Amino acid sequence: MTSVSKSIKLTYVLAVIALLSVGLHWNIWNADIAGIHAWRQTQTMSVVENFASEDMNILNPRINSRGNGDGIMRMEFPLLQWTFAWFYKWFGQNLIIARMLSFLIFLISLIGFYRLLKAWGKSDIIGATGTWCFAWSPLLFYYSVNPLPDNLALCFGIWSLVFLKRFQLNESNLSLVGFGVCLSLATAVKLPFILFGAGFIPIFLGRVQVSIKETAKSGLILMLLMAPAVSWYLWVIPQWGNAGIISGIAADSGFEYASAMATLWGIFHSMLPELFINFGSVLFFLFGIYHFFSKADSINRYTSELFILVALFLFLIYEVNMIGLQHDYYLFPFLPLIFLVVAAGIEKILDSKQVALKYLGVIALVVLPATAYLRIQGRWSPTEKEIVLLENKDELRKLIPDNALVVVGNDPSGHIYLYHLGRKGWTFEQDWLVASDLNEFVNDGAQFIVTNTSLVEETETLNQFLGEPLFDKDGLRVYPLVHLTDS
Repeated sequence: MTSVSKSIKLTYVLAVIALLSVGLHWNIWNADIAGIHAWRQTQTMSVVENFASEDMNILNPRINSRGNGDGIMRMEFPLLQWTFAWFYKWFGQNLIIARMLSFLIFLISLIGFYRLLKAWGKSDIIGATGTWCFAWSPLLFYYSVNPLPDNLALCFGIWSLVFLKRFQLNESNLSLVGFGVCLSLATAVKLPFILFGAGFIPIFLGRVQVSIKETAKSGLILMLLMAPAVSWYLWVIPQWGNAGIISGIAADSGFEYASAMATLWGIFHSMLPELFINFGSVLFFLFGIYHFFSKADSINRYTSELFILVALFLFLIYEVNMIGLQHDYYLFPFLPLIFLVVAAGIEKILDSKQVALKYLGVIALVVLPATAYLRIQGRWSPTEKEIVLLENKDELRKLIPDNALVVVGNDPSGHIYLYHLGRKGWTFEQDWLVASDLNEFVNDGAQFIVTNTSLVEETETLNQFLGEPLFDKDGLRVYPLVHLTDS
């Protein structure tokens, strides 16, 4: 088959995936950010908007929860946020732009996964069906139109595996550079993807026995390409303090064994089949595992992938209490490996002499879009407090002057309320607000307080800072703040 016909086949598969996905997301494209992980999405979009409206210096990502400061908060390298900001500057600040760009990243990830399967020497039909299954991972289906830097990191990570496999096969310096560049970008955008570099270790060790000089050269090339990403984190990690993601199992009061075991059990018996794989692809996944253990040479053949898998499992154990069952996107690096197993299972079933098994496999492939859609639908549903905020955000934005600093709470995310209000200021959670803090906020320029709790009204030391209410609906209230000397 010619390369042109292969491209046509891939184009057809991508076109069907894109059309179905656009249709199944029809109510989401113009929807505001709400539901599962709205906090991380609003943080991302706050940085995007602040790049576009304040400062396009990529080294200075800014959040809204800044008090009266500059709001600079450096976490992952903000390549996605900065890129999205350019489109916001060119076409206006409309969330659908961010959703469309996220979807484009998703499509490029699919192309990358197809190329990964082809690098493995898989046929066009296995490449197409494997990519089809990957596209309908419920986790990817949800995040494919949600703005998160993890989407871009996954995209670069998949392409790094493509070039790693090509380098393993042809030892081309071009493939090595492709691997290094993509791995460096994936790492910069999201640090855990550095673990894909573990796949180079067995290749490096194997080449040492052949040519120390060439092996040292390839190692040096990779180190130089990784230097920018490593330099970024050497600069910014000290600014994080004792962040949980860095402390890992030592965070808070120490490693919680019961919680860790519950999380691991939840990941493997629930999240893995229904959220990561898709119930429709579980059949292929099981046959893929069988295929691995039935081959005597599996360990030698999949050494690079096993090194990556071991590194990822160690990361999971280290961060298990931090990840919990809620931070599913932390586990994005597992997805390419999971669906390599799925693709192997598809190949096993299609090669089977059992006609009934082949028919079952076809049925499983057909139902994937429906099962992904049904599993994810509830994730976009806002909470009761989010509903009130979203229904009244336009009125609140008109009520509060553009440049006014505000205090908002309760908002455990630190980002959701300020993003929807389009304002800068301070946040608090769990009624953790005392008079000394509020007095400091007022002295630093806070002019309004937006609250969804009765704390400020019922606490005498707090309500003395309140003027007459400007807004009161369904538990959401807005008050002007006054200096005590002015009250």
